[in-house]
Amino acid sequence: MRASVRRSIQALLDGADMVTMLAGAVSGAVAGYTYYPATFDADLRLAAAGAISLGGVFVFTTVADAMLAPLRRRFAQADVAEMRTAAEARAAEARGVAVPSGLSEALDQVAAAAEDDAARRAAQAAYRIDLSDQLLSNPGRWRGYTNGEATYYLAPGAVLHYSREEDERGTPEHRYTLLTAGDPTPVPITNVRDILEDLAPRARKTEALDAVAPSTV
Repeated sequence: MRASVRRSIQALLDGADMVTMLAGAVSGAVAGYTYYPATFDADLRLAAAGAISLGGVFVFTTVADAMLAPLRRRFAQADVAEMRTAAEARAAEARGVAVPSGLSEALDQVAAAAEDDAARRAAQAAYRIDLSDQLLSNPGRWRGYTNGEATYYLAPGAVLHYSREEDERGTPEHRYTLLTAGDPTPVPITNVRDILEDLAPRARKTEALDAVAPSTV
């Protein structure tokens, strides 16, 4: 429901409250004054009419509140939802995330969030292979993708790949594999030492090739 329509109906409800109170007061006063027993003290007629008038207000407002309660709850829930949405929008803008103007922009934001989520999950789960909390746990070094996978650039031609799968019981399994340009076969990584043991020989081989390479000078 649009906010303008909701405000208009809320104003009508507030007006109905005033009308109900006036109707109760008038009805009670008229009834109290008209049906005041003639045998009673005439000086107390106005006081009795006033008391009955207050009773009429109470009865009318109680009945009206009971009848309008479902509608009031609906509008109260709508107001809470609107305030929550506005608060979330302000929080998003404070974080530098603008409220999307259309579906295309929303998809871009969701895709960016999915990539960031994958990078952070890869960094968060890296303690399984690197307890040093110095290298692989840095989410800024990971590049996430919308399919939930992520890569970590180690050196030219060498990246660490992260993927998450679930076993038959639904338990998540975090897998890290080393991918190199010289060998298309992924190397499972269960400890940061595995990376060292794989890259160290490659580095020595590269240094040896550089040492025997003919000079172009």
